[in-house]
Amino acid sequence: MAESELADLRKQCITSLYVCTDNVCKYLDDEKDAEFDKLKSYVADYSTMEAQQKVAIDALEKARRETDSSNMDTLEERFQNHLSTLSAKRLNVNQHPYMIEYNNRVKKGLQKAQEDLNESDLAITESQDQYIDPITKKAIVDPVKNNVCGHIYEKDAIFKMIKMKDRVRCPVAGCGNKGPILEKHLVSDEELKFRLAVTQHSTMIQERSYVNLDQTME
Repeated sequence: MAESELADLRKQCITSLYVCTDNVCKYLDDEKDAEFDKLKSYVADYSTMEAQQKVAIDALEKARRETDSSNMDTLEERFQNHLSTLSAKRLNVNQHPYMIEYNNRVKKGLQKAQEDLNESDLAITESQDQYIDPITKKAIVDPVKNNVCGHIYEKDAIFKMIKMKDRVRCPVAGCGNKGPILEKHLVSDEELKFRLAVTQHSTMIQERSYVNLDQTME
């Protein structure tokens, strides 16, 4: 296979790796770091191959310009010298355009994923502001919070859903978290539980006040 064909094939592979990077940013949760490490190693390999090819071509071109083409021994010697010198200067994988583009993709992808999560908070409906469970559509009594997206569920309802299905996504409409909900993501929301108790107590006092007022008016 010609060098130009190999270069084109590498570019196609790199493009596929970029697409995979975008998808990891969008759709994976706990597995993100491991997948990023794999993708980065692949990009590093292709960056090294591309850089080595370019260095070899440049070294050969320099050797040819400086040496009588009929003297193959001198050509080979100068080629190896130039190859060694250029390799030391250029084979910095982290500065290769492929790696720079990969790092930019990761950075932008993670920023976009965080923006989507933030926007999903704006999609919370009025009923959810009143602490209505998105699964049962009833008032939440024992709240648990999803540490990934920040949404609240009734504890029994969400745990039953997780046990019944293999991959459960956040049931809140518009949630930007595309990964599955895991039990370790769910923590008891003690602050909300306290606020619900205070609200319930205040409501009871209000209702009693209305009853006493009605009785007095009669």
